[in-house]
Amino acid sequence: MDRLRRDHSREFVGAALVVVALVALVIGYANIKDEAEVAIQLPSVLTGGIGALVLTAVGVAVLRSQDDKAILDRLADVESIGYELRERVVYLNQLLEAGLLPDESVDVAKK
Repeated sequence: MDRLRRDHSREFVGAALVVVALVALVIGYANIKDEAEVAIQLPSVLTGGIGALVLTAVGVAVLRSQDDKAILDRLADVESIGYELRERVVYLNQLLEAGLLPDESVDVAKK
């Protein structure tokens, strides 16, 4: 459970913020649905509507940051594989040079 919470904590927080935004929007609508005066509706629209908009924006930003984290983690994996492959290629190149090039201590012309 701890691993699940650690790996997906940003997703949980982002989803919770979006749900809270929906609740704020519903509460704001419930406060103004029976009111005909715009001047009385305005405070509820400002707190409910704009608050829900801000909460949604923050929630989506947190959800996107989880995607960015996953992409960066995958990029780090690919980068480490690239370094490992580079080391193997250098090692194979050294083996080929040692096996194919004549030894300097042996005079090839005397053979």
